[in-house]
Amino acid sequence: MSDEVTDLTLPAGLERSLIVVTMLMMSLMAAVDMTIVTVALPYMAGSLSATADDVTWVVTMYTVSQAVSVGISGHLSRWLGRKRLCLIAVSGFVGASVLCALAQNLGQIVVFRFIQGFFGGPLIPVAQAVLVDTFPPKERTKGLTFWVLGVMVGPAAGPALGGYLAENMNWRWNFWVNVPVGIAALILIMRHVRPVPAQRVRTDWLGLALLFLFVVGFQVVLDRGDIEDWFDSKFIVLLSMVALASGTAFFVRGWLLGSKNVINLRLLGDRNFALCSLLITIVAMVFLGLLVLTPEVFIDFFGWEVSTAGLVIGTYGLAGFVGSLVGGRIVMRFGIRPAIVAAGACMAMGWWKFSRLSLDTGLWEATVPGMWIQFGLLMVYGSLASQAFRNLKPEQRDEGAGLFNFLKTLGFSLGVSAVGTLMYRGQQLNWNQYGGMLNYANPGLRPWLGGLGLKTVTPEAGAQLSQLLLSQAQMETFMQTSEILCMVSLCCILLAFLVPGARKVAPAAKGAPALAAEAV
Repeated sequence: MSDEVTDLTLPAGLERSLIVVTMLMMSLMAAVDMTIVTVALPYMAGSLSATADDVTWVVTMYTVSQAVSVGISGHLSRWLGRKRLCLIAVSGFVGASVLCALAQNLGQIVVFRFIQGFFGGPLIPVAQAVLVDTFPPKERTKGLTFWVLGVMVGPAAGPALGGYLAENMNWRWNFWVNVPVGIAALILIMRHVRPVPAQRVRTDWLGLALLFLFVVGFQVVLDRGDIEDWFDSKFIVLLSMVALASGTAFFVRGWLLGSKNVINLRLLGDRNFALCSLLITIVAMVFLGLLVLTPEVFIDFFGWEVSTAGLVIGTYGLAGFVGSLVGGRIVMRFGIRPAIVAAGACMAMGWWKFSRLSLDTGLWEATVPGMWIQFGLLMVYGSLASQAFRNLKPEQRDEGAGLFNFLKTLGFSLGVSAVGTLMYRGQQLNWNQYGGMLNYANPGLRPWLGGLGLKTVTPEAGAQLSQLLLSQAQMETFMQTSEILCMVSLCCILLAFLVPGARKVAPAAKGAPALAAEAV
């Protein structure tokens, strides 16, 4: 087509700003829908006559299909062309949202959520690739900062928005809300996203089948593990075997095939790209850990109102915004390594502070640790998203964005599953441990019960002790989980010293992107 362009870099101005807004809207839609229905699941279960366990498939099937399409987004972009993929993905996402809003039973909404996740998968990696091409290397981190806000703030805002819509309107509005945003995004895409030529590509159907089996097995095992009691369930054992076999075959075969595979795994042969992808996976795990843990702790453990918990989590977002600005300046002045070290230290500090809380913690004490974590997360996220593309050729960026975000999505899943398992198993272990220490011969027990106006051997006393034991076991488990996430965050500091530093190169030829000249 005559209007297709190959040099996509734009100078600062209105056109570049509009592309940033367009990509932010695309990313925000997909990011919010990762979590928007989590709070609304009880409302959906009642409306659709489903059990609490069965309705969780609404979340599981979305994450499964999204992970698959995120992985192959680079292949789809080369096959369809970038602008056409944006239009198809947004249109399909909006259409599936309408079908979800109109669903009359659980089977329908599970199928429609699968379709929605598949169309939503390419939105974030394609938006990243567009922004990488739009900004010159020295401004790339700054440009990706706004995209990062959508990717990171979206999942955090999803539960609050979904809960408000479900409680004050109807759970179906969790899906209707995508329609006006999607229509606006389509208009902006048609007007401002410049076409990139489609390529003649061969689809590796065997690789796609192996990827699908791996992702389905892996995601379902992670999402349903606690519900099905992990490896005591034949269902989980079978899926684990499928995921292991297909995953091994996919990665070995993919490495041998290189660009002929549905995902070019040889991009991981570039140390810079591999380390940035590993770091973003760790950051994603920490982020989802924060997102899963804090609402449960604030509402269930501390007994806060939902609005109070939402306000505190919203404050985390403000700290993250400041962190993104500070991180960009650190990278420009000192390079990527000090930024990663500082980010890892901030995240570790936040989790260490969380591990020192108690049931008597006040509002401000619970707010500060999360601010540290979110500050560190967004300090480095945009820089990693930019640094990962330093050595990739222009024709590799779509595939690179797909692989980068595929690994990040797996990190999200690992974070949710790991935190859920640690909390579930930890509460059982702590309950048993503390319960074994309680007996009516304890000399301190009678005075404590007497202070509550209770006798030693009564049902009321047993209920009080049981509630106290549960509260302490839950809090102890949260503290232990925070200590583990603190150590995970410290891994970022160790990996920082392996990330390649800045290097000087000759200026790029006219019209060619000077990727290697980027300051990192």
